[in-house]
Amino acid sequence: MKRLPLFVLVLLVTAALAADAPVTATGTFKSREITLDIKSAVAFHGKSLLGEDRALIVAISNTKMFAEAITDYVDRRRLIEQRIMDGDTGVVWLEFLLDGRYRGMSYYFFQGNGCGFCSGEVASTVKLIDGKLTGRMTDAEKDRSFELTLAVPIMSDDHGAALPADGGEPGKAYMRYHEALAKGDRAALRPLLSNGKQGYLNRAEKDGKLAGALREMGDAHPARSVQITSGYGTANKAVLLFVGESSSAKVSGEVLLVMENGAWRVDDEIAVVQ
Repeated sequence: MKRLPLFVLVLLVTAALAADAPVTATGTFKSREITLDIKSAVAFHGKSLLGEDRALIVAISNTKMFAEAITDYVDRRRLIEQRIMDGDTGVVWLEFLLDGRYRGMSYYFFQGNGCGFCSGEVASTVKLIDGKLTGRMTDAEKDRSFELTLAVPIMSDDHGAALPADGGEPGKAYMRYHEALAKGDRAALRPLLSNGKQGYLNRAEKDGKLAGALREMGDAHPARSVQITSGYGTANKAVLLFVGESSSAKVSGEVLLVMENGAWRVDDEIAVVQ
């Protein structure tokens, strides 16, 4: 699955609006020949890197990440891996116990430079205070070293009330989107998209890149079949989790919908091979 250019635009807009946002992380992270100049961090509850236990996960990166562009998603790690990480953008995952004590880290830059889970020789003063992980972390090993300062709030897990098994009204809108996208029916697809996504397609069409933009939307969608597994919603936003099948593999993911002009519209979708 490819990163959608739409999400890049969302990040840029968010960055502009958050120019005076508080600093969430600073420092450097070095592993062998790779050095990351840390510019931001986001933190959320997630599955432990060691298993199914819940933990506090902090992603630090050499790019600006903003919680406002990530918090609506249920699986924040999947989003960051698929939309933010690339050849120029590195992410290190730090894991803390639910009480704020450091537990370990995980990262992968390229073959031979990374760790699935390692505790390292880390000295940490990080504490969980009023919903924020704050403090310093240092490590001075031969092949890995870092000095980090964190002041990162934990994202809320509240996505709204649980929706019916079929996703309710947002689910019906998503299934109409699925049918239009699977059939390649552009006329039916347009009104099912959010204003932001329609604007993106309008710009792509003006630049002669509409076919590529629609193809990218299709790449992020299980065109062969889809089944909603759960969902949450408020009066103006909804998130649905799904499983499905593309032309070549089984996938799972989530879709964000927004209420605009009295109707539920698809704003973003992300899917990965299971």
